[in-house]
Amino acid sequence: MFEGLTARAAAAGEARRRAVRARIAAALRAEAPRGVRIEEVDAGVRLSGRGLLLRSMTDPALRWIGARLA
Repeated sequence: MFEGLTARAAAAGEARRRAVRARIAAALRAEAPRGVRIEEVDAGVRLSGRGLLLRSMTDPALRWIGARLA
């Protein structure tokens, strides 16, 4: 009985994690400037693109993207 409850809780937690990750990725795709790729990965959401680190220092859209999603 306890194993079944544990398995259901783990499945529900994993489904919630995937849903939140998808929501964050969708919001980032809507907000990300041109040239920034958004990927869903097991650990979360990955932003990538040429010169992304440098651009994140100079482009306000990248600098504040995390704050808008919080």
